[in-house]
Amino acid sequence: MNTLIHRRWLMLTIFVLLAGVGIYAWRQLAIDAYPDIADVSVGVATQVPGLAVAEIEQQITVPLERELNGIPGLKVMRSKNFFGISKITLVFEDGTDDYWARQRVLERINDVDLPFDATPGLDPLTSPIGEIYRYVVTGNRSLRELTELNHWVIIPRLRQIHGIADVSNFGGITTQFQIEIDPNKLSKYNLSLGEITESIERNNSNAGGSTLIRGDLSYVVRGVGLVRDLQDLGTIVVKTVGGAPVYIKDLGELKYGNLERKGIMGYVDEAIDYEDGVQGMVQLLRYENPSQVLEKINQAVDELNTQTLPQGVKIHTFYDRTELVDATLDTISHTLSLGILLVVGVLIIFLGSPRGALLATITIPVSLLIAFILMWVTDIPANLLSLGAIDFGIIVDGTIVMMETILKKREDSPGHPLEETGIARRAAEVAKPIFFATLIIIIAYLPLFAFDRVEQKLFTPMAFTLSFALLGALASALILIPGLAFAVYKKPQKVYRNRWLERLTETYKRQTTRIIAAPGKVIAPIVVILAAVAGLSVYVGKDFLPPLDEGSIWLQIQLPPGMSLEKSSEMATTLRDKLKRYDEVTYVMTQTGRDDEGVCPFSFSHIEVMVGLKPYDTWKNGRVKSDLIADMAAMIETMPGYSVGFSQPIIDMVMDQIAGAHSDLAIKIYGEDLTESRRMAEQVKHIVEGVPGSADVGIMEEPFLPQLQIVADRDKIAQYGLNVADVAELIEVAIGGKAVSQVFIGSRMYDVICRYNDVSRDTPEKIGALMLTSGSGAMIPLSAVAQIKTTTGASMISREMNRRFVTVRMNLRGRDLTSFVREAQSKIDEQLAYDRSQFQLHWAGQLENQHRAFGRLAVIMPITLAVMFLLLFFTFGTFRQAGLLIGMLPLAVFGGMLALVVRGMTFNVSSAVGFIALFGVFIQNGVLMISHINNLRKWGTDLKEAVISGTSHRLRPVLMTATVAILGLLPASISTGIGSDVQRPLATVIVYGLLCGTILTLYILPAFYYMLEKRKLKKTIA
Repeated sequence: MNTLIHRRWLMLTIFVLLAGVGIYAWRQLAIDAYPDIADVSVGVATQVPGLAVAEIEQQITVPLERELNGIPGLKVMRSKNFFGISKITLVFEDGTDDYWARQRVLERINDVDLPFDATPGLDPLTSPIGEIYRYVVTGNRSLRELTELNHWVIIPRLRQIHGIADVSNFGGITTQFQIEIDPNKLSKYNLSLGEITESIERNNSNAGGSTLIRGDLSYVVRGVGLVRDLQDLGTIVVKTVGGAPVYIKDLGELKYGNLERKGIMGYVDEAIDYEDGVQGMVQLLRYENPSQVLEKINQAVDELNTQTLPQGVKIHTFYDRTELVDATLDTISHTLSLGILLVVGVLIIFLGSPRGALLATITIPVSLLIAFILMWVTDIPANLLSLGAIDFGIIVDGTIVMMETILKKREDSPGHPLEETGIARRAAEVAKPIFFATLIIIIAYLPLFAFDRVEQKLFTPMAFTLSFALLGALASALILIPGLAFAVYKKPQKVYRNRWLERLTETYKRQTTRIIAAPGKVIAPIVVILAAVAGLSVYVGKDFLPPLDEGSIWLQIQLPPGMSLEKSSEMATTLRDKLKRYDEVTYVMTQTGRDDEGVCPFSFSHIEVMVGLKPYDTWKNGRVKSDLIADMAAMIETMPGYSVGFSQPIIDMVMDQIAGAHSDLAIKIYGEDLTESRRMAEQVKHIVEGVPGSADVGIMEEPFLPQLQIVADRDKIAQYGLNVADVAELIEVAIGGKAVSQVFIGSRMYDVICRYNDVSRDTPEKIGALMLTSGSGAMIPLSAVAQIKTTTGASMISREMNRRFVTVRMNLRGRDLTSFVREAQSKIDEQLAYDRSQFQLHWAGQLENQHRAFGRLAVIMPITLAVMFLLLFFTFGTFRQAGLLIGMLPLAVFGGMLALVVRGMTFNVSSAVGFIALFGVFIQNGVLMISHINNLRKWGTDLKEAVISGTSHRLRPVLMTATVAILGLLPASISTGIGSDVQRPLATVIVYGLLCGTILTLYILPAFYYMLEKRKLKKTIA
């Protein structure tokens, strides 16, 4: 310590250099609103246009699932089967490398030989929270032209940005070259579909002929035969009849058409209103720095708007994660700035020295900058939880104790200069308790490292960041502050005498003397407090996490099954207009159906809605987000045909990955019989709707929808010399429309679609009259070899670990998770009758997360307490004193639990983390007090006098450390801005728990210490 004080300017230089590195590290940190809480997952998508759900499941999904079973590290495999698309999601154990998982999956699916030429592909390497940017293409062009610009100009430019996983299109018109064949003309010329498709393929190609040498020049030989436009396509010869060629154009109509539309995007805000528009969705490559990528996206959008896009066409951004990041950082900076000001004010009041207070606050930037360095080295991102939970009051505790010790020396000898050796000895006396107290606070966060999945990703960065900041604060308190404090106070100077604190100290000393005289009197209050802790622990509601407010609303709307796209779009427009009327709303975006790529594989009866919100501080009449949601829910309930679920964009996608449902809670009904599963789901839905607290209750899977089935008769097919493949080709190409070739125009590529014209296939009877061509050239109607009938079939089939299931989704409003599930489960058990050997019910969603997190805490907390006990033993050298502090921890719970109940909060992972932090600070104050009492006893002071004097000597540092810790988090405990929800329970527990804990430290701890040590002395004497 002598060396540190003597070389104080060298120490200051080292810390200044560290600060410079810390500033650089801050600029390199990934900054986002929330941590990436998603699991390691791989998505496998397989599109087979026109294929019904039952065939998708049976012939696509099941073979893939069988091959994917047993991949190392696989946690759960879930699939959803829709019309024309199979989506399989594989979730892996935490710690699995994403690229390793994707390679294993790719190896497996490459071994599967699927029918219909189906080719499964992997989803982009992103995360459910990876959607960071959305835009609408606006301008004075047609919908087709806007779509073309998005597909071939905007998306390719954005995909060039490093850190972008994918950019997908939703809405608009995907252009095709279409050949609508008249089946009567096929009969006239005795042609089959196969001949047409073969002719197109054979007449649409280029060829390379190596080179031709002429003199000194070498010519590249190219055979150019690619189709360039409709005219080229129309002049393809199919056959020759009587010496005259039969062209494609002779067989039907050629036109510029579009891919059959699967979805429509609508958008409205103050500036524009699109009932049918074009949207782009940008997804972040996982683990990339979102702040840097968003900056590049905005630069690219500015470039496109000003230099590339045609006059009048603009990219209109409506969702930019930068706004959420900025709002969250604003919340953090507001609470931290106010916390720092309060800390400085408290230090000035207690120390009576502005110089001393400012000197102590040097620890705050130093600890933060050192934390930034360690975060940068360990790749910990900066976000709401990693930064927002830092309590600068806790950070400066060690510095406060060191400063108070040196200041006390100056106060004792105001007229004499301080000596380095004396200050070094004083600093060395408190260095050990400061070191162990800080280490104990860091150890208190050990349970956070044992979390799994969502809670681990949320709170482990916070544990690392706070631990890094505490290490920086410890270095500052032990290495930097002693030398600087000596430089400030070494000369004789007038010392400010804090009269009110002196009077408070004398009063406290008298109170401690009375307590020590009859220490047994504290037992009764302790029993009452313990009983209150037990009662409050039972009474308080229990949840997994508070809501992570994203500053927007996401709605999942289910319409009546079997809706047409046009009718669904009309209902989406009605909903969009009604939602936009709320004063708090800035924009409303609706997605009806699905996108062309199958990223959002929903039916026409499904609408996803994003609602942008104005800043909360501009809302009138004190309204909050929950009020707006309640009003919207009540309004939608009056609209017939709409079933709604409220969520937020990020958490909606995360919950879909975790539980397979877009809701807080879900009940999964496993069973192979979809009809019975549906009946059970309807009954469960009815039961849950009657449980108080339930909201947005619905069934994820749509009911059976009407189908037109064409059932091939194999005997008749064989009788006419046909194959089932001929029937399949007629259905796939002539009725459904199939891409048979491509046309290249510059860098753009368009599909060539061949199918029969609408008038020949718009009724079951006309479909039955379509002709097949046998090997002998005979024309046979489809109805002669197949049965054509109307029936019903599944519109969506969900599977998990090779089992079918139906999901009842629900959200909670105004009630805690645990009590709701307990009541709902009891009613379901009483009222639902089913075959338990064939069907199983399972609760999913937040309940699973809660059980997992609390289960981990139940295991790791005793281990953490044992480690803290050992550290306390090394600090005090006795088991009884270490056990005394550990034994008082249940008393520290009282204030936090009482605050949760009074403020209407629940006990969740965030508040549990608050209790963990509270234990560390509570023990720190106890260490400071007991260490000083022990030092006085070592110097020969009587036990009673040592307790009375030691506690009074430590009153100022204990009050200061507790007050700055309380005030440092007080702004976070009352904050209501975006990102404050997850901070508020944590801060509330620490603020009010420490308030009560400080009283216990000052009054209960001395009494128990005296009783324990007096008993020990009696045994020693005896």
